[in-house]
Amino acid sequence: MSDETCNWTDLARDVIASLTPQEREVAIAYLEQRIIPAGEELTWAGITQRFNEAVVVAFIDLEPALNWTHRARYLILGTGGGLRQTIDADRPPFMTGVSPYLHLIHQGSQVPVWAVVTSPENS
Repeated sequence: MSDETCNWTDLARDVIASLTPQEREVAIAYLEQRIIPAGEELTWAGITQRFNEAVVVAFIDLEPALNWTHRARYLILGTGGGLRQTIDADRPPFMTGVSPYLHLIHQGSQVPVWAVVTSPENS
């Protein structure tokens, strides 16, 4: 599936729908708007896996006002939608730099503006 046929809006909705009501208030959600092709190794923020289908990665920062390690979650989604895997984590993907494909898709009402991370291309 190519970028042109991936519905980023629907994928963002899937990510936001995975949040509990409390998480919607306190969390930040990001979508890595690039497709990892089937069979390609995904190495991102400590994740190293291969998938039998093309996938997209999302990152949920559950405690965005905290520095260093804290509660977080990665979501692996199919390019046509649907959650494939949830990975609990303790760090964001941008500890060594921000991907140019990382897009903010949700900022909880209790999240301070300074806690949001954007790539240089998306700021």
